[in-house]
Amino acid sequence: MCGIAGTIGGTAADVDAMLDRIQHRGPDGRGLHDHGGTIHGHVRLALVDLTSASAQPFRRSGATLTFNGELWNWKELKKELQALGEMFHTNGDTEVLIAMLNRFGMACLPRLDGMFAFAWSSPNGEHRLVRDSFGKIPIYVSKTKDGYSWASERKAFPKGSQPIAIPPGAAFNLQTGQWMQWYQMPKPDGCSPKRTLDLLRLGVEKRLSADAPVCCLISGGMDSGLILALARELRKDVVAFTATFDKHSEDARSARKLCAEFGIKLFEVQVEPDDAAIHNAMRAIEIPSKAQIEIAVLCLPLAARIYAEGFRACLSGEAADELFGGYGNFCIKAAKESDSGVVRLREYGLGKMARGNFIRCNKAFMAHGVECRLPFMEQALVESTIQLGKKESPPGKKLLKEACRGVIPAWVVNRTKDTFQGGSGVSVSIAGRIASPIKYYNSELRNLFGYLPVN
Repeated sequence: MCGIAGTIGGTAADVDAMLDRIQHRGPDGRGLHDHGGTIHGHVRLALVDLTSASAQPFRRSGATLTFNGELWNWKELKKELQALGEMFHTNGDTEVLIAMLNRFGMACLPRLDGMFAFAWSSPNGEHRLVRDSFGKIPIYVSKTKDGYSWASERKAFPKGSQPIAIPPGAAFNLQTGQWMQWYQMPKPDGCSPKRTLDLLRLGVEKRLSADAPVCCLISGGMDSGLILALARELRKDVVAFTATFDKHSEDARSARKLCAEFGIKLFEVQVEPDDAAIHNAMRAIEIPSKAQIEIAVLCLPLAARIYAEGFRACLSGEAADELFGGYGNFCIKAAKESDSGVVRLREYGLGKMARGNFIRCNKAFMAHGVECRLPFMEQALVESTIQLGKKESPPGKKLLKEACRGVIPAWVVNRTKDTFQGGSGVSVSIAGRIASPIKYYNSELRNLFGYLPVN
């Protein structure tokens, strides 16, 4: 994971200033490259191929790439490219990505399995910005007097800019200003409890792969507990981190109990939701969502402690509720809907995550140089579950509960559903400090950015 910034029509000094404002995303390196007047900037968090050989902006065969994220299938793609005669000088996914782009152009995008946002300047003068299929990694673009600027975070842009987010599964042509939707959801092929578990296990295995240490987040609930259990199957020395506000909360007790049963070392990070913590959360995630800001209050201290303990990536149980219908509002609405109506509810939840959950996951942890990885967003798992009807995947996460029985203790599966911010006690604490949290958050974000970020 890294941070990118750039401009077409601007200067290297412009991009250097943008990088200054997102330096937190890349503690391991920094670079600029002028590709014929298009300036690419990059700050690096090294997770795969820790050597300088994979430093960015990356150049190959007359092309330039600045890449933020991970490709999970880069080794398979590398073998295919080598069979076609391509030679490689690094042991990471960045060179594989630029080789795919150089050989196949935008046609290669459906072949990419990962979470990513990147800027690519081709040998023949194409300049594109691309965001992954479900929008797990943010990227923004802003029109300037002479062209466009782009960056991983809103705060990178100069005052007066109002950048917009590139949509999930889309590519933006920096020369024409036109969008291309490159990802389309395939037709569903069904997903049994066994296949659900197998695909999630695969998602965990892929996301444990790194040349830097990886840990797990644990809240005490089923979703993060299942990720932790599957990670422990694959790596016996896995450790867990949890954020604690009320040390006697049910979430805190459950996290301790589960880690004790698994024999996993648990780091408890104490959180104090004071004014400074709330302000830092708003500035970090840059979105006007009460839920996401309050979750970020918990995530920021977690990220700082994770980095301090030497870890550079963490696995989260994020997205299970949206895929399997865990929230109360979903269950109420789904009870009145047909199968197609339930699918629309899930698809809405998936799209909403690209504007909320994924943004918060990415920016809150990258505020301290940690990459947050989401096994529930394994591509095949999402595509197999999002379009299931009520019988195949009943509301209340019944498909997931069936899949995980025997993998995690029954008492975890049967726990009453609660939100992370609610179960920790943070929401109640903030409500006691701020009379109208939503109005306050919106006002503060307008003060920070000069406008209210809405996407």
